[in-house]
Amino acid sequence: MLFWDQSSVNVSEVDQAEAFAALGAVGDGVAAGALETQTLDFKSVTDSIKTTYQMVAEALVCFANADGGTVVLGVDDKATSRVDALQGVPSRYTVEGLRKGVFDRSRPPITPFVGEHLVDGVRIVLLSVPPGVMPHSTAAGLATRRLGKECLPFTPDQQREVLIARGQVDWSAEASGAEVRDLSAIEFERMRQLLVAGGRDHLAELDDSSLVAALRLTASDGSVTNAGVLLLGDEQLIHRVVPSYGYSYQFRPSAGSEATVRTRGSRPLLEAVGILIEAVDARREIHPLNVSGGVQLQLTDYPRDAARELVVNAMIHRSYETAGSVDVEHSPERLLITSPGGLVAGVTPENILTHPSTPRNRLLTEAVATLQLAERTGQGIDRAYREMLRIGKEPPSFADGGTLVRAALAGGIGNDAFVRFINDLPPRSARDVNVLLVLSILRGSATVDAPRVASAVQRPPVEAQEVLATMAHDLGLLEPTRRTVRKAFPTYRLRSDAIAAMSRAVAYRRRDLDDTDQKVMDHVREYGFVTNRTVQRMFDLHVFAARDLIYDLRSREILEKIGEARGGTGVRYGPGLRFPG
Repeated sequence: MLFWDQSSVNVSEVDQAEAFAALGAVGDGVAAGALETQTLDFKSVTDSIKTTYQMVAEALVCFANADGGTVVLGVDDKATSRVDALQGVPSRYTVEGLRKGVFDRSRPPITPFVGEHLVDGVRIVLLSVPPGVMPHSTAAGLATRRLGKECLPFTPDQQREVLIARGQVDWSAEASGAEVRDLSAIEFERMRQLLVAGGRDHLAELDDSSLVAALRLTASDGSVTNAGVLLLGDEQLIHRVVPSYGYSYQFRPSAGSEATVRTRGSRPLLEAVGILIEAVDARREIHPLNVSGGVQLQLTDYPRDAARELVVNAMIHRSYETAGSVDVEHSPERLLITSPGGLVAGVTPENILTHPSTPRNRLLTEAVATLQLAERTGQGIDRAYREMLRIGKEPPSFADGGTLVRAALAGGIGNDAFVRFINDLPPRSARDVNVLLVLSILRGSATVDAPRVASAVQRPPVEAQEVLATMAHDLGLLEPTRRTVRKAFPTYRLRSDAIAAMSRAVAYRRRDLDDTDQKVMDHVREYGFVTNRTVQRMFDLHVFAARDLIYDLRSREILEKIGEARGGTGVRYGPGLRFPG
């Protein structure tokens, strides 16, 4: 029986393109081994057909347990001359023989794509496999997985994690043995309130059994699933079915001090999320901020939506088959959320923002999304990034320790000048995580390019370049430097008017800002003074950005306050001690 990922199409064509490109580079001092990748390996035949079959089967099992790949048979991976490297494959190795040799030596059986080709007159055979839906091993029980250029042991625990990531295993959908009558009336009412608040009245009006069925919280044996118990069971039932469940919260007045508030519990999941979020809310720092248009915003150390998304993610994506609780550590310096179990296979701190949705507890995640307790999986991280960046703070950080995941939010009130700047952007751009990440980088760095942005937005450099180009041409926020404008990946900097609008949000001063300074100084030379309103008109700024620009010029002693007016539109600023000339 074959176990292939049916979403993979034209696998042989894609893999052959990579293989032929590498084959073309073999020789002239380049060994084939240097060209091997996560999905490409070179092998030479041995003196024994059976040994060769076993060698190829082991390599294809390794590929199938990872991202799929191709074995190029008939190439010495250590030879640096093309003639020595292209050893070829004898005719006794037929296509059907190779295919059957791999099939017989793999469990579940693998039937690879096999193609023979002439390269420089030498017969080369390519054997390709797509990612396997189920883990594979050799007939002897050896299971490995390709990581980089190596085949490393693929343990049962790792295999289960891969099955979870591929949607083949879902602990939350397994039967708990509990019946609907065992569930809590209080939690049913809590769930119905969330459904009504989310506009799902048709679900809220169902009786208990129908509601459980509608949310697919019933297992195949008729009992409630583990997800149903977490959402609708009381503490006693949860403790019996999910003994690993629990959470804690502690608050420290400073990072190194003793905790002054401690909470530990095992209340049902919906109530638990509320308890943890309310604990954070009760100790948040809030700073009111006036922006253009007479609107008042609130700057906070930990935006509520960002904290909620990370708490919910920790509760629904944790491993319930691993001992431990979801722990929230709160201080003015940082908010740290720790959950048992590593990140799901394939997800890393370096790709967590853009990796396709891979929930560990799929049914639980879908039910929580229906209740609109947080964003759908994969979008919650995006939202946490956005909410932190919009107030001028660093995005969330993540660490995967293998047995636990830590998500952290940096403390401190956001930057008011940056918030005002973002508030004046077109709404779509003001909520674009990629745009916000680039602006965040440019607050502390004078220039940026696509390779650097790529790591921040967790996308390839080509896509990062598209973000930069849009910010330059469509939004008018950036400009390429003269020396790099014709390069594929130019170096970009903020336009002077963007820096003027950001004012104190920018942590550096660059000489390119001279044109902004010069305009103000020219006006002062001609009229003897400048006012906030004049600066607003000169650079199309709102009153607060103009105030920050004047503040900057005063801090450098280019301008100083003149006259008797203490505030309002009558305040004038004239030449300071360092006013040129």
